[in-house]
Amino acid sequence: MDFKDPDNSTSQNRKDYITIQTGAENNASSPSLLKGLCHIFMMIGSIITFIRNTVFNIIFILLIIAIFALVGLVNTVSDKGSEVIAELSGKSTHEIEQIEPVLCFDLNGPIYEYPLPDDDYSKLSRSLDEKLNNRRINDILSIEKALKAALNEDGIKEIYLNLTECKTTFPVAERIYNAVREYKEKKPDTKITAFAESYGASAYRIATAADRIVIDPLGGFDFKGFASSNLYLKDLLDRFRVEPLVFKAGEFKSAVEIFTENRMSDGVKKEYQHIFDSLWKLYKNSLNARDHASSALTAVFDNPERFLSELDRFRGSEAELLKNMGLVDEINSQLNLEYAYSKDYGFEDNMLNPNMTDYQDLADSIATVSTISKAKKKKHKKSSSENTVKSESSDGKSEIAVLYGIGEIVDFSERPTDFTPDNIASQIEKILEDKNIKGVIFYINSPGGSVTASEKIRNLIVKLKETREIPVYVSMNSLCASGAYWISTACDRLYATPTTITGSIGVFSVGLGLHDLLNEYGIRQDGVETSELERTPFAVRMPESQRRMNTLQIEGIYENFISLVKNSRRALRNTDYRVFAEGKVFLCEDALSLKLIDDSKDLFGVYEEMKAAIKKDDKDEITLVHLSSDSGNKANLFKSLFLKTASGFVEPEYVKTILDLLDKSARVSENKPKLMAIGAIREVTL
Repeated sequence: MDFKDPDNSTSQNRKDYITIQTGAENNASSPSLLKGLCHIFMMIGSIITFIRNTVFNIIFILLIIAIFALVGLVNTVSDKGSEVIAELSGKSTHEIEQIEPVLCFDLNGPIYEYPLPDDDYSKLSRSLDEKLNNRRINDILSIEKALKAALNEDGIKEIYLNLTECKTTFPVAERIYNAVREYKEKKPDTKITAFAESYGASAYRIATAADRIVIDPLGGFDFKGFASSNLYLKDLLDRFRVEPLVFKAGEFKSAVEIFTENRMSDGVKKEYQHIFDSLWKLYKNSLNARDHASSALTAVFDNPERFLSELDRFRGSEAELLKNMGLVDEINSQLNLEYAYSKDYGFEDNMLNPNMTDYQDLADSIATVSTISKAKKKKHKKSSSENTVKSESSDGKSEIAVLYGIGEIVDFSERPTDFTPDNIASQIEKILEDKNIKGVIFYINSPGGSVTASEKIRNLIVKLKETREIPVYVSMNSLCASGAYWISTACDRLYATPTTITGSIGVFSVGLGLHDLLNEYGIRQDGVETSELERTPFAVRMPESQRRMNTLQIEGIYENFISLVKNSRRALRNTDYRVFAEGKVFLCEDALSLKLIDDSKDLFGVYEEMKAAIKKDDKDEITLVHLSSDSGNKANLFKSLFLKTASGFVEPEYVKTILDLLDKSARVSENKPKLMAIGAIREVTL
């Protein structure tokens, strides 16, 4: 487009020129319009900014208020937890006004071996568990305590043991049996009745302490002997092209062969058959207090054809068969049994609710010093050269403390009852601060677990002995295998019950190689590395260097394990390690002959042994105290607060689900397989 000079005479008229004009020339009102629009937008922006700031300030203020409210609620939970528990569980914490003629032991549920934690969260969680699962949470210490307290109550005429769904370890069942028999010897006029819809092995062992064993008409024995079996995965893993990554030292087969074999190896089968045959024999012999019980079990249950023939004779009624064999005294329902108690001793609301005193209420109403639940802490100034810990003496009485290690040994857990270094350290801290404690019994029921956690706990025991110079004995119960035995090597003397399974001295690591399976479906792995030792094999095969590295680590730890055993057990120093190690497990009698343990005694037998060793004269009064781990951590405090707040308007099922999720989210996960010192037999409940 051309722009022509206006001064040119030949140019077109001015009106034909193309000119560029400004808006001011065309529209004089535009500035006012733009200014107005700008003012409107600025006003809207100011209003939005004001609203936004106001909202955020309100949120901030509410957050501050919520924080202070949270602190207040936490203090309320901490200070008034017992009131909340009483409200949720429907139980009061005041003393029993009147002892009823019938003392009821409702043992329908698990029986724990350790002191139950008394923090608010643990109590509330147990209350939820009891409500949702319709079972009791029992502990052996409360049972023993209630029976001792009942000796001073002349109003108790009968004891009623409800053993339906009662399953526990054999040593715990033995302790309950002994406690009931001790009560019966001192109060022979008290009538003791045991009832169960069906009896498990441990429940029946307890029942044999009673004067009368009652079974439901549709009941029977949930056991016909003892057995153990595993699922073997080799063929399944081969079919899915999954490679088991098993690293072990020696002939340690039992714990890992489920991944590498499709059947139990002959050596392991022979070993386990011997153990279970011995356990069954020991169990039958334990019933000798009841006439013909052992011989009746042998005659019928050890001969399947005879059992079926006898069962057919009684038209399929196992209850009738058991009564005919003399294994039970009476066939009756729980309803009829408790209805009879109502007629004899009265009832609360109706005949179906007889007047009874719950054993837990009786135990809780008795003041006790037998359980240390909180440490009496005192701050001490330490120099770099001073490692001793001073403490104040409370009453001058000597004590033997029971330190508890129950379950699989793990590196970390928020639950105060788990077998972790932190929980053991919490209990040891109390021992260090209490000069009254003159000896320690380490009560163990564990299949083993993490090597690192086992070594930390072993070191804690070593430091305890160095600092306090007091004896530490081990009381092995149902299991004390592998990592648990590793820990035991730090202790002075080792004791086991006749049914204890121990040994399993070995180390292994297990993982799964998924590379073939992933490659088959088109998944590949590639990257860069400065060393293949740093590679994380997922969709590629584990390098040989890493396999060799893992093997060397396992072998080194295994050699260390054997050295710990030989150095702590003088009788084994010149013994070929293959005799007592290689992952083999032993029953108490065999472990005693191999010198893996010093003697066969239960907890109270160990207590008497230690008391005799540390007692200076006959005037010394040495009591037994039971330690429990501190559980007042922040996580449990939050859970207590959650329970207190949510219980009023959230259904118990949802509260329990949320708590389970919180527990799972708190667990530490690791990318690579752990080095484990654990026995193949994880749990023995009867």
